[in-house]
Amino acid sequence: MADYIHVPAGAPAVHKLDVTVDEQDFRTGSLKLIKRLRPHWKPSEVKMKMFTDGITNKLFGCYVGEAMEDMVLVRIYGHKTELFVDRDNEVKSFRVLQAHKCAPRLYCTFNNGLCYEFMQGTALDPEHIRQSQFFRLIARQLAKYHAIHAHNGWVPKSNLWLKMGKYFSLIPTEFEDTALNLRFEREVPSSRKLQEEMGWMKESLSDLGSPVVLCHNDLLCKNIIFNENGSECCSCNLKLLFCMFF
Repeated sequence: MADYIHVPAGAPAVHKLDVTVDEQDFRTGSLKLIKRLRPHWKPSEVKMKMFTDGITNKLFGCYVGEAMEDMVLVRIYGHKTELFVDRDNEVKSFRVLQAHKCAPRLYCTFNNGLCYEFMQGTALDPEHIRQSQFFRLIARQLAKYHAIHAHNGWVPKSNLWLKMGKYFSLIPTEFEDTALNLRFEREVPSSRKLQEEMGWMKESLSDLGSPVVLCHNDLLCKNIIFNENGSECCSCNLKLLFCMFF
């Protein structure tokens, strides 16, 4: 992790739209976005598909007709996720990856989210990534990520421990719900135990001299999209894309 991310010259500009999408009434706000992004679409014909693989954010697609090739993905940021996710750096990272053909097109940001291109393909499962056909592609694509110079010649410094400290400051100590609180006490290690483990990690890892590179940081199986009809991965007729659902 590093604070400074340099967006290369010539990267497409990303418009910021003054629109807020309500999680409970996302169609109304989404249609305001679609009016700007797909002005030729009739609002009455716009369909919406909800995706359920995100952990903290709401993600759904807007499209017309039966085919979904031109679907626009709308991601609504999760409640209070701005406390631990730097949204400005997230957009910069997205633009850097897009410039290197490692991410879909970012259409715009809005007050509480962003819109980007839908990529056709299959979200992988654990049984997929055990197969050499897939894990070799994953390794190659990750190597491509790690080789991207996103700091304009500056040697980045890790802010991992600063970020981890921030996470710890946000950890609750108890919950009002009795059942939830009992589960929390039973299944989650104490703050003291976690702090001890982080101290051990910091002591063990800080002096390794490992370079700070651009990483995905949320590589769940469902964030890996495979399209056998693509043509951008190595010498074979395959395409692999890492997505960010959070």
